[in-house]
Amino acid sequence: MFLIRIVALLGLALLSLPATAQQAGPLAPLDRSSPRATIASFGQIAGEVEQAYASYRAAKSREGAREIFDTLGRGIRLFDLSETPPATQHEVGGASVTLLMDILPRLPEIDLQDVPDDNDAPAVWRIPDTEIAIRQIEEGEEAGNYLFSAETVRRLPEFHSKVIDLPPREPVRYLNWRHEQITGSGPLFSYALLRTFPESFQHIIFGTPLWKVAVTVLIWISLFLIVMSWGRIVSRLCGPLGDLGRLAVRLTTPLLLAALVTGAQKIAAVQVNLSGGFAEAVDLWSAGLFYISLAWAAWLAAFLFVEAIIALPAIPDESYDAHLLRLLARVGSLIAAMAVLVWGANDMGIPALGLVAGLGVGGFAIALAAQSTVENLFGGVSIFADRPFRVGDFILYGSATGVVEQIGPRSSRIRGLDGTLTTVPNADLAKMHITNYSARDKCLFLHVIGLRYETSPAQFEWLIGQLRKHIAAHPLVEEDEAGMPRVRILGFGDSSINIEVRANVLTSNWNEFLAVQEDLILAMMRIVDNAGSAFAFPSSTVYFGRDEGLDDWRKTRAERHGRRMEVEDEDFGDGTSGSSEKAMADVSR
Repeated sequence: MFLIRIVALLGLALLSLPATAQQAGPLAPLDRSSPRATIASFGQIAGEVEQAYASYRAAKSREGAREIFDTLGRGIRLFDLSETPPATQHEVGGASVTLLMDILPRLPEIDLQDVPDDNDAPAVWRIPDTEIAIRQIEEGEEAGNYLFSAETVRRLPEFHSKVIDLPPREPVRYLNWRHEQITGSGPLFSYALLRTFPESFQHIIFGTPLWKVAVTVLIWISLFLIVMSWGRIVSRLCGPLGDLGRLAVRLTTPLLLAALVTGAQKIAAVQVNLSGGFAEAVDLWSAGLFYISLAWAAWLAAFLFVEAIIALPAIPDESYDAHLLRLLARVGSLIAAMAVLVWGANDMGIPALGLVAGLGVGGFAIALAAQSTVENLFGGVSIFADRPFRVGDFILYGSATGVVEQIGPRSSRIRGLDGTLTTVPNADLAKMHITNYSARDKCLFLHVIGLRYETSPAQFEWLIGQLRKHIAAHPLVEEDEAGMPRVRILGFGDSSINIEVRANVLTSNWNEFLAVQEDLILAMMRIVDNAGSAFAFPSSTVYFGRDEGLDDWRKTRAERHGRRMEVEDEDFGDGTSGSSEKAMADVSR
């Protein structure tokens, strides 16, 4: 999807090189083993492209454009493009070829025998009286080969501007191959069509004619309109679908965007034939948008993969495993998207190693600045690992209660009994004492009822027996060897005699327990009523009567016998019981 050159390059004769360069087959690799071999290979490629361009000029065709592109792709390998972003290497390499084809015919003639060969080739050789250098590559896939140096590639536009106005040493087919390249176009734009364009449309801006800029802008506007229209269609389609269906439909948007970007770039490169700085900008823009769409697709694909697993019958939708898989999908989707973006950044000229190192340092700094976020993330992992509750459970956390609706990587959402939604950070939730009511296998029915003091013991005996009988008869009430259900008199209260009723209801469903509890309470009320008793209300009883004061005679007698007991105890001094019994007898009299 890179720019295809559909203009002729330089022929071997234009280089004024000896005809000793051997012709090779179309599949033979280029000889780049020495400066002399690189110069000869360059002349060979130039002759092939000149011939292909002559045929293309006679009759535009896709086959002719493809032949030029294939030959040019081989010629680009004669240049060191290691300092050029991969996304723009074909644009820069193709421009370097045409620039050098214009430069060499205007330089003094090169004697191929004077160019160093394998035996005496230095690490760097320069064309005499120029700064055009051929350098031996020391590392990488091209190690040992001689290529036009990266610095030469960078400065070729400068060299071209200085010599293009000089006459070539001998007649050439085209005075300015670079201009042929800039103004050329693909088979879609015939020469007859191009002649209908106003002269102003041929004005060069950013290294490419104005009409090419306009066509490229129209292509990209059409692309975005198509994507936006499809996005609206996807929004309508997602409504009635489930999670799996919505993700599958939504995934088509980034895939469509990636396909359209690829097609738009190919049309702009092959048919419009962009060049110059504008072509490099479009290449970078296309590559960036392409990798963003791939990252978007990778993000959605991770969720789609997980939802496809959850859709299997073996995994309930609201189970612990389903929510754990969704949490892993969030982390995995982020990693996948970041990996695609790092790969794309490397393709656009940002070194992946440096980017990853920068992300590592930046990530460490961000982690220090966002300790609470990291803490919440690990809190969420610990909740999934310990399983204190699941989505749908009714829990008591701290002093609040609610139903768990979602467990996320940072926080959990709990719906209160009043309908309010509370978001609790996972780090805080992991430190709380959690009571999971949904995890119990039975519910406790415990009530204390107070009956009036006027209730007789016989009434209590009959009432307690009836309570035990009716409560135990309920199908959801547990009977065990520990004496459950239990009905016992607790004791005397301030205004009632209290009875405790305790039973285990065999259900974990809170709504079902409330229904059972209602039935039991109504039965208790009927039994109390049938016993002829009633529930006591907080009350007090006041007795009215005449106060006649203390009995003086009994007071005097008690005091006299008290003094007598003290004297007798002092006389005997041994605490014998005789004096005490005598004193008690006197008091009784």
